[in-house]
Amino acid sequence: MKTKVTIIGFGTMGRAIAKALSGNDRTVKVFSVEKNIKNMNITGKNIRKSNFLILAVKPQDAKEAIKQVKKYFDKKTILISIMAGVSIKKLIYLSGRKKIIRMMPNLGLSVGQGIAVWKGMGLSKSEARKAKNFINKITDNFEVQDEDVINKATAVSGSGPAYFFLLADCLIKACGRLGFTKNESRRLVEKTFSASALLARTGDYSTLVKKVASKGGTTEAALKVFRKRNFDKIVSEAVRAAYKRAKELGHA
Repeated sequence: MKTKVTIIGFGTMGRAIAKALSGNDRTVKVFSVEKNIKNMNITGKNIRKSNFLILAVKPQDAKEAIKQVKKYFDKKTILISIMAGVSIKKLIYLSGRKKIIRMMPNLGLSVGQGIAVWKGMGLSKSEARKAKNFINKITDNFEVQDEDVINKATAVSGSGPAYFFLLADCLIKACGRLGFTKNESRRLVEKTFSASALLARTGDYSTLVKKVASKGGTTEAALKVFRKRNFDKIVSEAVRAAYKRAKELGHA
């Protein structure tokens, strides 16, 4: 018997989840993805048949999206929200549902390399087990008991790909200033990043840095600039700002 899923929200993450489910598991049927929140054409047929309804809309669209789908909820349907910052308490208030999962995945799931943090509420042992198996089909994950951990994970793994892409873009621009073509710059940076990601699994990060940075060498010269400009503090402040915003969205 197929697991039936409805996804509300056709942004980056909604599409990524649909792709992960449709492409990787024939026992899962994704049979509705809605794009325009205010003009959704919902008959209730798909939602009533769904084992899981995934809300993948922007946090500011939560109220409108839930308003349009709540009347079609089936008793067995489990609501999964991937909206940044929107608390389980608020989801219960807006939906009138008690079977809720709040999850924060990241874009890596679209290439089979994602990670998610989640917390369930109001689920029986059987439902929790089914939910865990379902989430396993989408991405690597772990369950937490403290909901605020999801806000913290949002600031690290949820937003993290953007930090990575920003650094890559900065390096590519630096390559261009050194005279490399755009194609050469991308090749240099992408190969370096992909290899470094694999190497990161082989040891402690500080040890790996030392393996590359010879005393008095070129890497050390670059690292001195990072340290002088308080790179660690910049990263910490950025993550803290994202965490703060996640909590603000929960109270909006």
